[in-house]
Amino acid sequence: MKERMLVTDFDGTMTSRDFFLVALSRLPAGALEHWRRYERGEITHFAALAAIFAGLRVDDAEYGAMLAEMGFEPGIVEAVGELQRGGWGVTVASAGCGCYIQRLLEEHGLSFLVHANPGSFSPERGVVMTLPVASPYFSPGTGIDKGAIVRDLLARGADVAYAGDGRPDLEPLLLLPPGRRFARGWLAGKLTRLGEPFTPFTRWREIAPALLLGGGPC
Repeated sequence: MKERMLVTDFDGTMTSRDFFLVALSRLPAGALEHWRRYERGEITHFAALAAIFAGLRVDDAEYGAMLAEMGFEPGIVEAVGELQRGGWGVTVASAGCGCYIQRLLEEHGLSFLVHANPGSFSPERGVVMTLPVASPYFSPGTGIDKGAIVRDLLARGADVAYAGDGRPDLEPLLLLPPGRRFARGWLAGKLTRLGEPFTPFTRWREIAPALLLGGGPC
């Protein structure tokens, strides 16, 4: 049977808020300058996030509260079950840090293949994120090259769908036909401006019925 894989972003896609936005709410206003420097093209996406994350000084309880504040979407567990029964797997592709992604997935009893930047949390050092130089999908700019993940799956003959909300999601999504593109937030706005067709969503759980109703490859 042909492999079917939904590749999905995590922050802002499976959650209502990005971890970096939650982190910024606990940092001095000047911390936002790291993101502005990225938007001006002065530093990489990875460098901006790593600097913001490293500035955190919170204890374990507050770190847990931050993860709860991200708003891991209700209904995802059931949606994953729908996808699996329909023959679809799920892979997470993130330019964020694997330490909070894996913790949130484990808290909800989910186990996916996750491609993300490695890292760890401590009250003394915040979230320390490192580049995944050993990954076959390594990118110096974002840590993880999401487009490379999609290209690899396509080269294997897989039926691939993609869901995302941010700048690093644009290139991998455009590798796929319209019926396999799911977007919200910044990404949905960008695709609209480009005149590129896609399926909008407001909740991740909406992807499963839309994808399953799509039937075979498109």
